[in-house]
Amino acid sequence: MKYIPSGALNELMFLLTRLKTRKITRIFEQAPENPAWLGMDTLESLQQEYPSPPDYGRDSQSREARGRNRANEILRMIDDKRDTMNSFLELGCWDGLTSYFLKRMGKMATAIDIRVDSFDDKAMREGVTFLRMDAAHLQFNDETFDCVFSYNAFEHFAEPERVLQEVIRVVRKGGYVYLVFGPLYMSPKGSHGYRSISVPYHHLLFPKELLEAFAHANGLRPITCSGLNMWSVEDYRNLWSRYSHRLRKVRYREAYNPLHVDLIARFPSCFKSKTKCLDNLIVSDIEALFEKTR
Repeated sequence: MKYIPSGALNELMFLLTRLKTRKITRIFEQAPENPAWLGMDTLESLQQEYPSPPDYGRDSQSREARGRNRANEILRMIDDKRDTMNSFLELGCWDGLTSYFLKRMGKMATAIDIRVDSFDDKAMREGVTFLRMDAAHLQFNDETFDCVFSYNAFEHFAEPERVLQEVIRVVRKGGYVYLVFGPLYMSPKGSHGYRSISVPYHHLLFPKELLEAFAHANGLRPITCSGLNMWSVEDYRNLWSRYSHRLRKVRYREAYNPLHVDLIARFPSCFKSKTKCLDNLIVSDIEALFEKTR
């Protein structure tokens, strides 16, 4: 599967989703809203069914490869204006390595985060401007940047709409906004705690207190969902719609994850009590490239 181009892969996943959800849709729509939660016995059983996922890759080699690939990806996205796009702002930069590679490619790069303990020293030595800053309150003048981008951070921002307003303010007219983020809260791995409790949708199937008790009893990291805004794909679709008069969609992709819809069929009331929209449960990630029009 890794050799399939990303566009073709997304289309394949969409078709697979339609096939797998054909029966699930009827089950979901007809489900009652009780019971809303499952018990400890079910959690213990399901944890045995789902192995822990592979590590994200936090070693220096993996982080550098990820940063290089992302920088190349951004420049490919804006290839028609690549030579005139010189100033870049990264939101929620973490190690700052994407900005580091953009700087090495001759671009001016500024990277912000609310944490200062993860920024890579070589990015700073390369000349990336790193600032501790809240993305909802950007301390830059209007129309400062040609491109604002963010990877795997937008689902963490407490005020996504406020962040988008600020992004629109600081990017120049004709500039780009590129956002890649997920997993979204209601998707299978939406709690971001799947390396602790590996059961997909565990935050929708089991109450918080039960997850905490299970993690404690098994020596696992607690599942808190702290630092997540808990927005669904419906919320983001509405957000994009509210600002469509200022942002033109150049590229937009919602990544579907149909691999665990069997859990929706097995426990439909747990999901129906949380949302009436099936897409909220199966859209896991969003990639959006916008052009500022006004």
